Amino acid sequence: MNSYRVSFYKDLLNSDGHSFKCLQREVDVQSDGPSQALVLAERLVDNERLNADCVEVIHLADDHRELASAPNHSSPPCKHTWSRTN
Repeated sequence: MNSYRVSFYKDLLNSDGHSFKCLQREVDVQSDGPSQALVLAERLVDNERLNADCVEVIHLADDHRELASAPNHSSPPCKHTWSRTN
């Protein structure tokens, strides 16, 4: 199993009319792949209430706690994005 961080975003407009992604909720899960991580995370949060426009799933390295403090980590985590606006 792998560790994934699933982030739920809402597309909003700022006062200047520019859109931006606002993080609504973030969940760490263990799963076999990014699609399963998304399904598990949606079960843990009330996605119907969030009505997220975009969901990002990032694969976390096994030692992601150490990587967060290492400033020169050369390989970024793998990121999968699902848009709900299509």
